[in-house]
Amino acid sequence: MRREETEAAGLPYGLAAVGREPAPLNGEILAVLTARNEELRLPSCLRHFRRLGVDRVILVDNLSTDRTAEIAAADDRVHLFTAPGSYAGSNFGVDWANALLDRYCRGHWVMVGDIDGLPVFPGCDRVGLRALCAHLDSLGSEAFRTLLLDCFPGGPLRDLRFAVGDELLEAAPWFEVPRLHRERTAEFPYEIEYGGIRQRLFFPETDPRRPARWLRQKLFNLGWRLSPLREAPWYRALSPKRPPAVTNVPLVRWREGARYIKATHSLEPMAMAPAQPSGVLLHFKFLQDFHERALDAVRRNAHWDNSREYRRYLAVVHRDPDFRLHGPQSVRYQGPEQLVALGLMHDTPSWQAARTMAAAPELEQAVNPAPTQ
Repeated sequence: MRREETEAAGLPYGLAAVGREPAPLNGEILAVLTARNEELRLPSCLRHFRRLGVDRVILVDNLSTDRTAEIAAADDRVHLFTAPGSYAGSNFGVDWANALLDRYCRGHWVMVGDIDGLPVFPGCDRVGLRALCAHLDSLGSEAFRTLLLDCFPGGPLRDLRFAVGDELLEAAPWFEVPRLHRERTAEFPYEIEYGGIRQRLFFPETDPRRPARWLRQKLFNLGWRLSPLREAPWYRALSPKRPPAVTNVPLVRWREGARYIKATHSLEPMAMAPAQPSGVLLHFKFLQDFHERALDAVRRNAHWDNSREYRRYLAVVHRDPDFRLHGPQSVRYQGPEQLVALGLMHDTPSWQAARTMAAAPELEQAVNPAPTQ
């Protein structure tokens, strides 16, 4: 049964609470997630966040027509909000997330993102987010960086039989070790990484190692040094196209003045210690509904750059209805230590020591105190 919707005072963009509004306790770890027709992924996502130690989830539902809202409303740790407006018109969900973060999350560590991304970090099979956030606090850090890693099944996407309630990592346990390249950016975290299987399969022309792409970037950079060109919209439009970014900063200690700018790829500057661990965001875009969701994104023109990314997906799937991502370069996920060994996330001696202490039963209460009123 759908709970009564109430306009939350002070919230813009038509955001409305379905049932009770969040009232987080001191020390609680939160998540702010955005969803549209995510009944397939939502149960597994909520279980993953619960295992990591997220105390409550603030879920923004953008006009879902499936059981997303029903599944969320049945979980007493989820606070459901409806967002009736255009996803593109909300800066692709960023405006909704910023409004909820400002209203409910100041002073809390918060995981921000979409339903299809499951965060992992060094040692997450032994300790949860409370220990990680305490360690980041000890370093004076306000933000935690991750690399997005696309996961996929072993066969053609359309043959997958993933059902509501199944575990995402059991259905799509494969990934490809990405070839990454970094580019400087004016926005925090000041470097953005690109690469991975989506670039290789869907955007091969954007690989900077290709001579034509390399030359175009060099020529564009020369013109960029001239202020009149740099400020001209027509010249900025000539910038070489890029594949989807794989750098994210999804975990932050939210405070006044914080603000996401482009999804979780960039935000207003926050403190981040030079020697801190990093994580990976396991990304589950590639299930049997991939084609249907790409069609929906293009029909609604819901995503950045005229849904360019999703138009490219459709072109590939139309050429090959048996499209699969699995191939000779595929690697099966085995846990966080594997990702550290592959260089996809970073561990540190101080975090190793901190989580060893946090995992000791006699020190668990001292390291991870229960939230207080």
